[in-house]
Order: sequence, then structure tokens, then C-alpha cells
Amino acid sequence: MNAAPGSAWASLRSAGGIEEVVVAGTPAHDDPIRLTDEHLFDLASVTKIFTTVTALRLVDEGSLDLDAPVAAVLPVGSGRDAETITLRRLLTHTSGLPAEGRLWRTGMRGEQLREAVLGAALLSRPGEIHRYSDVGFIAIGELLERVSGRRLDELVGETAALIGAESLTWTPEAERAVATEVQPDRGLVRGEVHDELAAALERPAGHAGLFGTVHDVAALARVVRDDGMGAGGRVLSSESARLLREPAAPADGFEQAVGLRVRDASWMGRADAVGHTGFTGTAFAVSPRTGDYGVLLLNRVHPTRESADVSAVRRSFFAFLAA
Repeated sequence: MNAAPGSAWASLRSAGGIEEVVVAGTPAHDDPIRLTDEHLFDLASVTKIFTTVTALRLVDEGSLDLDAPVAAVLPVGSGRDAETITLRRLLTHTSGLPAEGRLWRTGMRGEQLREAVLGAALLSRPGEIHRYSDVGFIAIGELLERVSGRRLDELVGETAALIGAESLTWTPEAERAVATEVQPDRGLVRGEVHDELAAALERPAGHAGLFGTVHDVAALARVVRDDGMGAGGRVLSSESARLLREPAAPADGFEQAVGLRVRDASWMGRADAVGHTGFTGTAFAVSPRTGDYGVLLLNRVHPTRESADVSAVRRSFFAFLAA
């Protein structure tokens, strides 16, 4: 498989218990690097699955209830029936919240922006339709902090340690980070979150912002595959791990489990698998049937987000999960 011009990528897959690491890199900026499997990618929305596992850990501990309205702890959204939004609806993108908070374009930042995003008007009634929502996962991160009294990065750090994601971080060293986009107002983004909304929030958020290696994402995939077991022991109960694999809500062209997409042909092809993608080009998928999994970290936004359409590459890479 060849990387697209001006891209950097790494992949890891497991088939029949055999792990293979493939790395290459040809960044297009003025200071190219030779990519290794220790480089940190901006994981973008794969962050949502680390947030999901962290939320389910609190469910297992009894600190959260999947089906209790979150409004008593964190009012989310505005509009008809907003008070009925539950953690399950946030995790399955059926809360009615909008897909993305565009308020960062107004110049709002930090706490002011966070309050505006959390108060976003619902576009549909909770439970009515599936709508992929960054706003919903920002709300989940805030909910976890309020329930636990701890910062999101601390909570996710504990999850990472249990999983065995040893390099996972919100604040990477620039020299280990793979550069993402050259943006008009930020220049070459390297070692800082690419997602504009996450950057404007100015602290860890549940929808994007984590950096990790191919091994970190592989460790997450194994928790999904191994019924909630991680490198450091049990991460999730079997019941919670099952929620990651089983469809909970229908969507357009695929089904949605808690956190993960199920049989999403747009990037999984024919694979009977669960997984997730990230805007920067990241993706992982797991076949519950065979136990195989794959991790593909592409840098599709380098030097700009118009650089490459990686859908075909993803489908080709994850084809082995359909075998």
C-alpha cells in the first residue's frame, strides 16, 4: 500500500494472532521526518472512544447511569425535551444536539465557548434520530468531570494506563508529533490539536485532542476485542464491553453502538466490524467474529484538508476484516 503524496501514515493489524507494523513517511513541509511507530498522531475523533471507555468505567463503578437524565448534574442543550438527554443518548449520537459547535468562529474561547456549546439548541428531540455530534461528546467530557470531581485528562489517563496505551497524551512533545495542517491563522500545526473547536476550548475535551501512537490505538482495539480486558487487567465489565460491539441505534448506511460505528461500509467496506475514524485520517476497526483488528493512521490533512480522499485506502486496508 502506498501513502498519498505529502502524507504520513502508520498501520498495525492483527490477524490470526500475528501483529505486523508498517511505517513510512513523506511529510510535505520544509522539515520532513522519517516516520516511526513511536510518532504521535493527532487522533481526532478516535478520542471519542477513549472518552467512551472512560465513561463506561464510571458506569461500572456506579458513578453514572446510562439511562438517567444528565440534566441533574449537567444541563445540556436547549429546546423541547432537552431535560431527557441521557448518557446513552450522548454516547450513541441520538441526543438531538447539533453535529459541531461553530461558535469558535465568533472568537469565543475557553469557558465562554464551553457554556455556549453546552447550551446549543437541539435540532431534533432526544432519541428521535441519529446525528453524529462533537457537541455531545464535549458534554460527556464535562459530565465525567462533574461526577468525579477530577479533570478529564486525569480520568482518561487512568483509562490509558489500564488499556496499555503508554504514549497517549493531550500534550505531546512537538518533535514526536506528526505535523497536521498548515492553517492560515496558525501556520503549520504540530504538537497542538488540529480540531479548531478543541483548540478554542483551551483544555481537554471529550470529542478530540488526544495524540497517540499506532500501539496506543491497537491497545484500545484489543479492549474491544477482548471483552473489556486490557494490558493491566479488566478495564470494563463484560456487559459494558458488549455495548461497544452491539448496535444500539440505526444510522444512514451503518448501525451505531455505544461510541463505535458498526458495519460502516463507507470506510470498512464489506467488513462485519466495529470501529471509528478521525478527521485527521485515523481509524481502527475490530471484527468481533474473528478477533482480528486493524489500525490505520493516515495524515489526510497535511498540508491541507483538501490533500487527499482516504476513503478508498481505508476500505482497502480494512478488507482483511471481511475475510
